[in-house]
Amino acid sequence: MEGLLGAVRRLVDADTGEAIPYAPYAFSGEHIQVDKARVAAITESKEFTPSQKYLVLWWIGVSPQGMAPLRATGADIAKKVGMTADAVGKINRKLLKRRILIERGRIGNYRLYRISPYIAFHGTGVEQREAIKTCNPPDIPGFDNTIPSRWEAQ
Repeated sequence: MEGLLGAVRRLVDADTGEAIPYAPYAFSGEHIQVDKARVAAITESKEFTPSQKYLVLWWIGVSPQGMAPLRATGADIAKKVGMTADAVGKINRKLLKRRILIERGRIGNYRLYRISPYIAFHGTGVEQREAIKTCNPPDIPGFDNTIPSRWEAQ
């Protein structure tokens, strides 16, 4: 059966044989998993300016699937977000220092970044767990990194 948003899947509980309700997300395109506690800590922190917080949210929205970097220069980003290339560079360096952004390559002298997989990730849970092995957790004022998440405690 084909619906407005694509093919309808029928999932069945293996034990009971009952149908499990399923529907695809009604987003306009791709979507990602986000650590709400870390994002809340960033957006509520007094240590980040509004421009820095805005750029964190922008990075969450544009970081490619998996661990690929965003292939854009500071000038490219500046045009998209309405800032100067110097402001974007300064903010990106601060976010890199706090491991909110991670470096994933270079084009000449320009570093290529993406959001930390601890903050947001487009991929499976298994892929995200592999991705976090490649970097340290971000340093977010107000977020307690010493308390393990439920999955980390297991």
